[in-house]
Amino acid sequence: MFLVKKSMILMGTSVTMYAVHPEPAYPQKVIEEAFDEFKRIEKIMSICDDGSEVFKLNKQGFLNNASEDLIYVLKEAEKISRLTRGVYDVSVLPLMEYLEERFREDGSADEKLSDIVELVDYSSISVSGDTVRFLKKGMKIVLNSIAKGYAVDLASDILRRYNIRHGMINAGGDIRTIGGKTEQEPWKIAIRDPFNKDKHVCILKLFNGSVATSGVYEYETIRGSHLHIVNPLKKTGESRVVSATVIADKCIVADALATSLCAIEPIEGIQLIEQLDDIEAMLITDEKSILKTSRFVTYEDD
Repeated sequence: MFLVKKSMILMGTSVTMYAVHPEPAYPQKVIEEAFDEFKRIEKIMSICDDGSEVFKLNKQGFLNNASEDLIYVLKEAEKISRLTRGVYDVSVLPLMEYLEERFREDGSADEKLSDIVELVDYSSISVSGDTVRFLKKGMKIVLNSIAKGYAVDLASDILRRYNIRHGMINAGGDIRTIGGKTEQEPWKIAIRDPFNKDKHVCILKLFNGSVATSGVYEYETIRGSHLHIVNPLKKTGESRVVSATVIADKCIVADALATSLCAIEPIEGIQLIEQLDDIEAMLITDEKSILKTSRFVTYEDD
């Protein structure tokens, strides 16, 4: 058996795909098609590409003939928003942009903050058929916290469709496995220590599942705050959680929940995940405390 590996920079991060197969040439072609799926989703959901659906939606405040992909992701995002009572909200982009601008200038906020926060309202994203519309002028969305997980799921579907029985996709910490590394051996995934990049906190064993880690790993901080993760209810990017790892069936769910947990109080976050079936989580706080859901340990390597 051959382990075939290929990496590309897509969706702002390094995406690596692995496939185990008796013929090395075959999975290379399958992996190329899976990468094409990543590129397709990036073209739909980028906030920077002026040809993307999300860019047009943010600019116009509405979008006709939206793709099934965008509609699906928005509906999945709404589910997570309801679950987290608004902590997770893809319409947070105006607040993120505002906070980043203000903190880069002098570290302060001003009277405009309350107006900006009013624009962060997932319930004001209207989806009707293939039309998406913002119900408040000035709203904008960012799907970085969910689109990558969705792309991982689609890419893994392609690998399965072409009979890749053992594979793994890692998109900057958003991971989905297909089977194990072999029939008996699971894929092993190290969760990096956020305080020491040369060490890991634990190693996970995974057959046919997803794991996503979110936190301060791949982002520069702005005056002590990691503003890529903002709690709109607190109007800030500050958080006690520096790393959140979520294990779930689908990567789209693990991706969104890992982001959410970085903006919730640690104990509250663990309690939230404990209420969900077949989902586990581990949080690392700014005081280096580690909190885990009750069954997280069953995925850890001895």
